[in-house]
Amino acid sequence: MTVRLIGSPRTTSETARLAKNQQIKQSIKATKARRKTQVCSTFDLKIVTNKLSRTQREALTRVFLEAKWLWNECIASGNPFTYQPASSVTVKTHSGTIEQREYHVLGSQMKQALVKTIRANIKTLATLKQQGKKVGAVGFTKAVTALGLPQPDTTYKIRGQKARIQNIPGWVRVRGVRQLEGWEQAKANLTSEADGWHLHVTCYMNKEEYAQRREAKNLAPQANTIIGIDMGVKTSITCSDGTEYNVMIGETDRLKRKQRTLRHKHKGSNNYRRTKHAINRVYQRQQHKLNNAANQIVAKLLRNQIVFMQDEQIKQWQRRYGKTIQHSVLGRVKTRLIRHHEQTVVLSKWEATTQLCPICHEKTRTPLTQHTYRCEYCNYTAPRDIKAAQSMVWIGQTEYAQQIPLERGEYKPAENASESYATNLRMFSTRSVKQETVAVSTQR
Repeated sequence: MTVRLIGSPRTTSETARLAKNQQIKQSIKATKARRKTQVCSTFDLKIVTNKLSRTQREALTRVFLEAKWLWNECIASGNPFTYQPASSVTVKTHSGTIEQREYHVLGSQMKQALVKTIRANIKTLATLKQQGKKVGAVGFTKAVTALGLPQPDTTYKIRGQKARIQNIPGWVRVRGVRQLEGWEQAKANLTSEADGWHLHVTCYMNKEEYAQRREAKNLAPQANTIIGIDMGVKTSITCSDGTEYNVMIGETDRLKRKQRTLRHKHKGSNNYRRTKHAINRVYQRQQHKLNNAANQIVAKLLRNQIVFMQDEQIKQWQRRYGKTIQHSVLGRVKTRLIRHHEQTVVLSKWEATTQLCPICHEKTRTPLTQHTYRCEYCNYTAPRDIKAAQSMVWIGQTEYAQQIPLERGEYKPAENASESYATNLRMFSTRSVKQETVAVSTQR
């Protein structure tokens, strides 16, 4: 006689679910442990637009339209933290009527990633509000320009020079796949930009292998080399060895003409959208030039083992000097250097790097219009910006010694920082000032 226990199938399915959750938990834990020994980088793959079929173009356009519907419905629900995406969405048309529309391209993991983005934005604004900052709210949007693809080989695949995206028919050709050689692929973002669609892939590589690659390309930092950098308005970056980087990429004549043309277009018309798209293309090219110049400068600076810099308030400079700061690379260089925290030491913004005298250690105020520093007590004279950069090296060796990375075993702070600073001054005083222009200014 066979006895059948009531509820045994349910118990079995529950056990299987718990076992699967435990397996996922262990996998996430192992991945986090592996990520600690790896270097993270994001690569931009451009989807070749003229190789897309009509069906693929319609699908890529449709997926961002459906993402906008989902975003607005999530906000309209009143509580994004309890909102769960369904197979259809409620849409308010231009005539004011309410329609129920089906999702055709937007996948389930894309929906979850988009809702997670909304929740993260709300949490970030709440944190900023607790800190006393004035913030707004996450509201409705006219367009969604980025979609998360969290799982490689599921939401997206890359094979050779082609990529496959979830719910996009067929394979799409992409440019820049060679960048991914030797990297472990993780999540990706599908973006809609002025020049078409892009696939931004986040990758990881072992730190030792990454260091070997940099040494092979002669990009590894040289042992026992230090440098200080001083940021300014007239000269963007001045180094302690006298090297100057002055990059200014302003608005082109084409951009000004397009902006004047836009004023005469009827808002919402096809000509208005075409002109607006052309303006976005010009702005995108300008941003690419600035990013390229900033990457070149940072790559040269990081060839030194340690970089000393000050926490300059560049955003406040922009309020005072306007487009002079907006069209420079100061913010980009600062952000990229801070990102390499293992080589960069950031001094407090209150350090008197310009006023401090290296000989008598007294402070002398120097106005911005005066480019030569002269001490009121000992009559010491030096170029103001170069002296400020050298002061960062000296102050960093004395007051920020605990932040200097010593795990390499290649560099240690000087025992007598004052003598080391005076030696540096004598060494730098014999060098001529070098100027390097990374990008040509286009401002006329």
